[in-house]
Amino acid sequence: LKPIRIDCAVSRLVMFNDVSISLPAKVRGPEAEEEWEEVDWVTWSTGSVTVETESFLILFKPAGGGNVKAKTLGNLVKATTVIQEDQDSKTLIVTTSESLHKTFRMTFSTGADTADFLELASRAEQAHAAASKMQDTHGVDPSSEAARLESSLRTKLADRWPLIFTGAELYGPDPHGEASTEVLLGRGAVVLLDPPETNKVGSYELLFYCEDEDSKPSQTFAISPEMSLTRQDDEEGEGLAASYILKGPSMSAAHSLCFEDGSIAGNFVRDFRVRSRLMDMSLKTVRGRAAAQDLRKDLESLKQRSLAAQAWTVIRLLLVVAILLVAARTAHLVSQDSGRPPLQYLVTIGQDIGSALHLSASATSAAGAKVCEVAFGTVDAGGLRQCSKEVSAQDMRQCIDSLVGYAPAMGW
Repeated sequence: LKPIRIDCAVSRLVMFNDVSISLPAKVRGPEAEEEWEEVDWVTWSTGSVTVETESFLILFKPAGGGNVKAKTLGNLVKATTVIQEDQDSKTLIVTTSESLHKTFRMTFSTGADTADFLELASRAEQAHAAASKMQDTHGVDPSSEAARLESSLRTKLADRWPLIFTGAELYGPDPHGEASTEVLLGRGAVVLLDPPETNKVGSYELLFYCEDEDSKPSQTFAISPEMSLTRQDDEEGEGLAASYILKGPSMSAAHSLCFEDGSIAGNFVRDFRVRSRLMDMSLKTVRGRAAAQDLRKDLESLKQRSLAAQAWTVIRLLLVVAILLVAARTAHLVSQDSGRPPLQYLVTIGQDIGSALHLSASATSAAGAKVCEVAFGTVDAGGLRQCSKEVSAQDMRQCIDSLVGYAPAMGW
């Protein structure tokens, strides 16, 4: 039996609590479906059963399972009541599209739950019959549907040169239930989109388009640094060629991508990891530049601190020298005349300091004048005033020539 096509519109979920599920002990596959009365059943577990009203997908979560994600039991195909004498039957033989265990024995806690489940099973059986009739009439098969979706997406995204991978299923958190419950979000194609041609790295995107709704993506993920794609082993025998878990720091929860064709899955993994590593390298480059900028700031700060420390060292040295000179001068004055009042010593030392500062200023001024004279050819103002006192013009000229360093070839 072929599972009915999945509608990407949000389906209503119907939950049944305290359901006991048993599996066939020996008989497997179609034999259990036709000869269930002769089958030995083994109790598997008790928990909650959830059915999507559009796709009729059955999810089972064991009671007390905590964060254990719900297991998919396939799409509901039909259900048969187990007749029990002298009591209302609450046990059903349920047939699904699950590849390993097509038949389950479910015992419900109330008669009302049993009736509601039988109603869903009747609708599912009618939907399967209609889908089979349409397939026989129109010859629609999954490969043609995938080709139609791929052609539509290539036309729609022609200016972005998309990479399209068909035959994919996307699983993720239940949008209307517990976050730990993983449900089928859609069946269709995964698309990798590169950013427009610019000088920047840009944003790489992973889009998922459903077969029933290709006008816009049902899910969009930005391929960010440190995003991972991990291969998931098919331990439950669901018949999928490849299954991967997609995680990322920008994602609210992990999602699962499953592919029917192993070669398509391999191409997707290759192209995805190229873009993921590019984003990782981009992040490392940005972090490296930021670290280099921080180091430059630290070096500038160290240089400024070093200059300030050197200046403070010189100032402290000058203060120590000044204190020693004042102490020496005070000792000298006391040795010459020890009977003077202390205030006079201070006055004398102050005069000495003033004289020393005056001499320093004069020496600095003279040195500056000499530097200017050598560098720019300037004339000392005091010498110029002395030359102006000469009486004769010849003496004044000779004086000026001596100031400017000019020696005429002939006397004047």
